[in-house]
Amino acid sequence: MKPHVVAFALSCLAAPLAAQSVITLDDFDLGDSEPKKETVARQAESGMAVCLRDPAACEDGKFKSKVAFTVDDVVNIGIIDREELAETQVSTEGETAAEPVALPSIDLEVLFDRNSDGIRADQIPQLIELAEVLRDGDFGGYKLIFMGHTDAKGSAEYNLDLSRRRAESVAAFVTSAAGVPASMVQSVGLGFTRLADPNDPLGEVNRRVQLVLVPVS
Repeated sequence: MKPHVVAFALSCLAAPLAAQSVITLDDFDLGDSEPKKETVARQAESGMAVCLRDPAACEDGKFKSKVAFTVDDVVNIGIIDREELAETQVSTEGETAAEPVALPSIDLEVLFDRNSDGIRADQIPQLIELAEVLRDGDFGGYKLIFMGHTDAKGSAEYNLDLSRRRAESVAAFVTSAAGVPASMVQSVGLGFTRLADPNDPLGEVNRRVQLVLVPVS
C-alpha cells in the first residue's frame, strides 16, 4: 500500500467512528487499474474470499474460524432475532429447517495496543482486503456480525466491554469502506466465552475479531 494511502486511512481512523460512515473504497488509491471482473476473479481465489463464500472449502489457516457458529447459536446468544432470518432458515414451526450447519465465517487476527480499541496502521491492509471482498462479493442477503473475542486474562466484565469496542472499531472501518448499509451490520463482544484454544486460555490466538454472515430476509 502506498504511503499516502496509509496516511489517508489513518486520518479517517482519527475521526469519530460516525464520520467513517462516508468512507468508501473509492477514497483509497490502491493503484489497481485492472477491470472489475479480474479483480473479482483474483479475490475469489484468496483465502479470505473462499472462507466466506464456502466454509467447507476453507483451507486457509489464517482466516479459517476456530469456533463455528450456526443459526441456532446466534439466535440463542441473542445476537439476532429468529424473525430476521431468511425464510429458508426457518420452518413453519419456527425451528431451523435443516440440520444446523456452520455459517460462513472468518477469523481476523487484528492487533490492538494494550487496552485500546483504536485500529493500528499496520492492521489496515487486511481490513481493506476484507472490505474489497465484501464490496465485490454477493453478500447482499446476509447480515454481517462482527464478534470480538479476547483471551482469558482479566475479568469477564472488562473483556466483554473491550471485545465489544474492538469489534465495533473493525466493523465501522470495514463496512464504511465497503459501503455496506448500517442496517446490515452488527457488532457484539463475547469476551473469553468462546475461546479459540481452550487449552491455552491466555494464548494470543484467542484475541481476534470474527466475522459471521447470517442469512436474513
